[in-house]
Amino acid sequence: MTPVLYHYPMSPYSEKLRLAMGLSDIAWASIQVSPQPPRGALDQILGGYRRIPVLQRGAHFYCDTRLAVEALHDDDPSVTQLDADDEALRDWAEREIFFAVFSVVSPITVLGFLARQLGLLGVVRFTRDRTHMMRNATLDVLTAEQARKAVQEFITHLGVRLSASLYLSGKRPGYLDLCCYHPLWIACRIDRRVASPWPPIVSQWIKRMDALGHGEVLPVTWDRALQDIAENQSVVARVVAEPYRAGERISVAPSDYARDETAGELVRLDTNRIVILRTLQSGHVIYLHFPHKGSDLRRL
Repeated sequence: MTPVLYHYPMSPYSEKLRLAMGLSDIAWASIQVSPQPPRGALDQILGGYRRIPVLQRGAHFYCDTRLAVEALHDDDPSVTQLDADDEALRDWAEREIFFAVFSVVSPITVLGFLARQLGLLGVVRFTRDRTHMMRNATLDVLTAEQARKAVQEFITHLGVRLSASLYLSGKRPGYLDLCCYHPLWIACRIDRRVASPWPPIVSQWIKRMDALGHGEVLPVTWDRALQDIAENQSVVARVVAEPYRAGERISVAPSDYARDETAGELVRLDTNRIVILRTLQSGHVIYLHFPHKGSDLRRL
């Protein structure tokens, strides 16, 4: 079953998954979507969830990059398993540094980058959408000076880690490398000069990560992706932890930002993930997979 990635070129988390497929030499199908809603048929499938990327495998849609990486390896959690120190580094990279990197690039340069990617009207739409997306965010917002200091501390820490091995994960790149690389990737895409003061050992690691590539990208159409749903209908074991019950109608939303809700029937709830069932107008069933940590549940 060929995985289908819904993504757009300048999305850092999309780059994380594109490189994950390059790292594992996985052939995948690409559907590029708009950087902001509306996104046509995908909106109907996701029913409110608005973050990108989303990975599809048959009737299963993974709304989280960690779960998506596991799905690429037959839902094997060991491929993303980190010890406590590495998990703290991953969290630092994807929670604080992900937003802080934009403070090391001048606003004029950011606008120029967006204009080249989206066009002038696209920049207006993108900016308006991101303002709306962050309206109810629960994140701690750093000042520009705090953000620049955080990025410098992060880079220094990476330099220390990389002095002991070629990659953060050891002799070969792994999940931790993907998590720490993609926030820096977008900063370098916006302005390559931001990396000039970084230690050479970090710059060399960035080049090695970039060289992983994206694997084999296959052509696909929306019709083919929808056909995959019909041809790969499956049943998920209904295992739900208390106080919830299997079959309850619930909504799920990210707890930090882009907190749009998605409603469905609860079919799985454990310490790692939430899975809800939704029925499309075609009558076919799909399953949306969300991380338990970082998601809010609400009974409907």
